[in-house]
Amino acid sequence: MLNGKGVLEKMVTVVYPVCGTNEDAVRGLKQILNQAYEDFEVLILSQGEGAEALGTFGTDERISVDLFSAENTAQLMNRAFAMARGNWVLFIPSDVTPKPDFLSEYARVFSERVGMVYGDYEEVSPDGTIAERRLLDVEGDITERASFGRAKGFNKEAVLAVGGVDETYRRAESYDLRLRLSEFYDLVRVGKVLYSVHLSPDEACGKETASSKLFFPGEGKYGGFSYLFYDKDEEKEIERAFENYLRRIEAYLTHENAEVIYEPGERFEVMVTVVIPVYNRVRFIRKAVESVLWGTYQDFEIVVVDNGSTDGTLEEVESLCQESDKVKLIRNDRNVIAYSLNLGLRAARGKYISQLDSDDMYTPYTLERMVGHLESHPRCGMAVSYYDLIDSEDRVLDEFGVIKHLEYNRNNILRVDGIGAVRMWHKKIMLEFGGFDEGRFGHYGEDYDLYVKVSEKYDIDRIHEVCYHYRRHPGNTDAVRDPRMKIANKTLARQLALKRRIAFNRQEGNKEAER
Repeated sequence: MLNGKGVLEKMVTVVYPVCGTNEDAVRGLKQILNQAYEDFEVLILSQGEGAEALGTFGTDERISVDLFSAENTAQLMNRAFAMARGNWVLFIPSDVTPKPDFLSEYARVFSERVGMVYGDYEEVSPDGTIAERRLLDVEGDITERASFGRAKGFNKEAVLAVGGVDETYRRAESYDLRLRLSEFYDLVRVGKVLYSVHLSPDEACGKETASSKLFFPGEGKYGGFSYLFYDKDEEKEIERAFENYLRRIEAYLTHENAEVIYEPGERFEVMVTVVIPVYNRVRFIRKAVESVLWGTYQDFEIVVVDNGSTDGTLEEVESLCQESDKVKLIRNDRNVIAYSLNLGLRAARGKYISQLDSDDMYTPYTLERMVGHLESHPRCGMAVSYYDLIDSEDRVLDEFGVIKHLEYNRNNILRVDGIGAVRMWHKKIMLEFGGFDEGRFGHYGEDYDLYVKVSEKYDIDRIHEVCYHYRRHPGNTDAVRDPRMKIANKTLARQLALKRRIAFNRQEGNKEAER
């Protein structure tokens, strides 16, 4: 919004939703009123008793109170946008205490190109312990798990331009809004600690509360794999919001996938090559290899790619090679996962490639089930099973249950982080797509990038049985990887996929028009 002199106005409406009055709410409102930034109003949206007590801050003309009973967050947000006099609307929950420069820092980055602003913060535990929370720049992140903290600012005109908050959502309203804003506007992070979040005892213990879910559901649940534990209604809404986004940008796939074609003369020395990259896993590598050797299906070879181990792993693999001629060793001095997998892929003599991490295990029936499915389903480019979780002593971790990844489809895979295990591919399909991308995904995301590519041409089928044991232990490779790198690599893979899919759909549309 421009004033008469052509300068962007930056009046801010601070929306303060409250349910009753408590110490945090009073403290937060005091800090809002003491901001260094002056051009703002405070809109208290009360969901119950207590707003009157907050309204006792003198006769401050900046404060207005609306006793509004919202059925859901979407209604509350639309009410706020409708009543706000400012062209920037900041939602501050009552358990948030802003720093004195909170509004100034947000206003500093406001512009017509910005749809939403968010900033770093600190968490204050009940015992007074303070921990900084540095967020990530989320440019290109299309998942609902991107974290924006508790206090977020919206460009009112941008929100209205994209149709406001969709009130048909009860659990994914803010995710849907963020996706729609991202199509036309920037989402900007202020890299400075701007407010404090006062944790309840439950939150301090890692439990999620209604307040912690306000506006952006899905944060804080089991990290990046929170989607595995959504209830059905939440998953359904989030998936609907995402699929609508793909349709709007022309990236939603509807075509029928191709069959995997083999020429009559194609022959293979073995049916399956199990590829196991390994680095310093002397404690677990024998268990991994023997879980394959002792299985019911025997038409296989195992290719272990050692990435310069120094803890005795190499010697253990050499011993396994002497015990069984099915085990082959490749020595590799580059500890780069995509490169290691490609070494195993190129050395493989099998029709199929089956992956196994060096600290995990197969079940006795893994290869039998996976090969049987691939042999009988010609459109299947890759088969994936259920898996469970085990500890360092091979004990199943029952609290996690069986991980099924039933949320998978070739469109939703661009939202979720994984597809499951075990994964068995046609070798020729992997080579068709160039194997694992070592340049862009050398240390992480190489398998995600490849199976997303495969899903665009061939079916990826689910084997409805546990065929893989995923081991959780302190030295688990995924647990020690840089989380920023992990998010950046997955985001890159998704953005590359969106470009491919948009180009494909437009090409198909042109073909249809020519007919």
